[in-house]
Amino acid sequence: MRYRLLLSFTMLYLLLSVAMGHAQTANPTDALETVGQGMINWTTGEVYATGIGAPPSNAVNPAQARAMAERAAQVVAYRNLLEIVKGVRVDSETVVENFMTKSDIIRTKVDGIIKGAMPVKKQYLSDGSVEITVVMRMKGDFLNAVVPETFGSTTLPPPPLRPAPSVQVPAPQRPAPAPQAPEKRPEPPRIEPAKPAPQQPEKKPEPPKVVPPQQPLPEKPAQLPPVPVPDQSTTKFKGGKATGVVIDGRGLGLKPALLPKIIDPQGQEIYVGQVVARTNAVEQGVAGYAKDVNAAANNFRVTDNPAVIKGVRASGAARTDIMLSQSDSSMLRDLGKKGDFLQYCRVIIVY
Repeated sequence: MRYRLLLSFTMLYLLLSVAMGHAQTANPTDALETVGQGMINWTTGEVYATGIGAPPSNAVNPAQARAMAERAAQVVAYRNLLEIVKGVRVDSETVVENFMTKSDIIRTKVDGIIKGAMPVKKQYLSDGSVEITVVMRMKGDFLNAVVPETFGSTTLPPPPLRPAPSVQVPAPQRPAPAPQAPEKRPEPPRIEPAKPAPQQPEKKPEPPKVVPPQQPLPEKPAQLPPVPVPDQSTTKFKGGKATGVVIDGRGLGLKPALLPKIIDPQGQEIYVGQVVARTNAVEQGVAGYAKDVNAAANNFRVTDNPAVIKGVRASGAARTDIMLSQSDSSMLRDLGKKGDFLQYCRVIIVY
C-alpha cells in the first residue's frame, strides 16, 4: 500500500514538473519581450515573472526555512509581475498603468488577477534560497478588466437620428388693394433755352507718366510634400473565402500591444474596435504575434486559407498600429466583407 502511494506521488510530481517546464518553454518563432525580472510572450499571450527568496536566519529547522524562502520568493515574483503588467501597452496611446491610476475598480481587479498567477517553475539554489517563476494570462479576465467598456462593435452607440423636415406654413394672403384713380399733375413751367456759353480753348493732354517697374516679390518657400505611401498590392491569397489574415510588419519598428489597429493611408480604421466583437477580443485576444511569416500562416489561429499582406508603416505614438497601402486596404476590406475572420480576431501580426 505504501509502495502504491509513493508511486502515485512520484508520478504526480513528474507530471507537474513536465507541465511547468513546458509552460515556460517558448518556440523559436514566438514573439518575446524581456521586461525587468520577467518576460512577455505575445504569441501565447502570457506574462512571466521571477522572484528569489532567501531563508530566514531564525528558522527552527531546514523544512521551515525552505517553506519561508518559497513564500518570500512567491511574494517577490508577484511584485515583479505587477511592475511588468503596468507597462503592458494597451494601444498606441496608453499602458495598463494609466487605467489602474484612473480607476480603483480596475486596479483592484488587476491586483486580484496577479495574486492568482500560477507558479510554473521552482528552483532550489545552493545557498538555500528559492527561485519561483509565475505566469499570468493576458486574455480572459485580465483583458476584460483593462479594455474599455465601449470597446467592440456590439457596444457602438446607435447612429444619430436625422432631424424631421420642418413644415412651412403658408402665410395668409391679403386682399389686393383697389385700383385708385390717377391724380392730375400740374403742367411743368416752360423753360426757355439758355444762351450758349463762350467756348474755351482746348487743353492739350499731358504726356503719360513713366512708372518704374516694380521689383518681383520673393517667392514663398515650397512646403515639403508628405511622405508617400507606396500604392502597390502585396496581398498573397490563394483565392476563395479567407479564413484569416497575416500582417507582415517586419522592419517597420512595430511594437506589440493588446489592441493594435490596422489602418489605411488616410488613417481610417480597417480592423479593431469598430469591427471585432468584444466577447471574441476578450477570449482570444485582438491579434496574435509571431516572428516568422510562414509559422504565422500555418498557425491554427488563421486556419487553412489566410491572406498575407505586407504593412508599409508603423503608426501611432507607441508605433503599435500598422498601415497598409491603398490597394491592400481595399483588398482587406473586401475580404472582410466576404468572410467573418475579422470579427473572430483571426489576425496575426509579424514584427
